Amino acid sequence: MPELPEVETICRELRQVLPGQVIAQVEVLRPSVVRKDHGAFVQSLTGCSFQQVERKAKYLLFHLSQGAMLAHLGMSGKFVYDAHPQAFKAHDRVIFHLSNGANLIFSEIRCFGFVEFITNAENHPRLRRLGPDALSAPPSALEMKARAKKTRKSIKEFIMDQRTLAGLGNIYACEILFGARLNPTKQAGRLTSADWERFLSETKRILNLALKHNGTSISDYRRVDDKQGEFQNFLQVYGKEGQPCPRCGKGIKKIAQGGRGTWFCC
Repeated sequence: MPELPEVETICRELRQVLPGQVIAQVEVLRPSVVRKDHGAFVQSLTGCSFQQVERKAKYLLFHLSQGAMLAHLGMSGKFVYDAHPQAFKAHDRVIFHLSNGANLIFSEIRCFGFVEFITNAENHPRLRRLGPDALSAPPSALEMKARAKKTRKSIKEFIMDQRTLAGLGNIYACEILFGARLNPTKQAGRLTSADWERFLSETKRILNLALKHNGTSISDYRRVDDKQGEFQNFLQVYGKEGQPCPRCGKGIKKIAQGGRGTWFCC
C-alpha cells in the first residue's frame, strides 16, 4: 500500500503539471472506485480547473475551481500523467481528459482505492479524524508520551493508527522502529520520553530519505511518470525475514501484529 512518502512523491509531481489545467471530459471505466454517484462525479468535475494538489496523510486532495477531489490509492492505486495519450490499459479506472491534450489516469489493480468529489475538505469525516501528520506536523515527544498513556496497544500498532499519527504504514513503521531501537511488541504506554525522541528523530530521517528516493516500489507503486521508486534498495528489515540484521548480524524475525507482518531484530 502506498504510504506517506509515496503519496507525497506523487503529490509533488502532480503539482508541477496540473495547476491551471481544465478537465475537459471525465471517463469512468470502473464506477465502483467513485464514491457516491459516479454520474454526479463526472458532472461536478467536467469544466473545473485544477488549482492545487495537497497531501493529507495518505490521501491526495485536488483543489478545483469549484470544490475538490479526494483520492486514496488503496493497495495498488496510482495517478499517471500521460502527456501523449496512448491506448487505455486494463487497470485504468478513471480518465481525466485535460484541456492541453494530456490525460490524468487513475489506475487501480485491486480497486480498494477511490476518488470522490467533495465540497468542504475541512469537514470531511475521512480527514477530520486524522491525527497530526508524521512529516509536516509531527507532535512532540511529550505529546506522544501523553497520548500513549491512554492505550494498551503495542508501539507498532499505536503508531499505525491514523488517529495517533497520520501517514505511517507497515513498511515505514517497521523501518522507523528498527532505526530507533524500539521493540515493536513493547506497550506504547511504557515508552520513555527518550524513546519517543528517538522515534520522532528516526521518523523524520527515514521519511525524508524515502522521499529523496521517490518512495518504495515493492509491488505496484509507481510515480506519476509510471517509473518505480528506489527506497526498496535501502530497507533494513521490512520483508527480510531470516536475513542477517545489518546491526548485529542475527537473523531478522517476522511476527504478526494487528493482522500485519512485522519485521524486526532486537
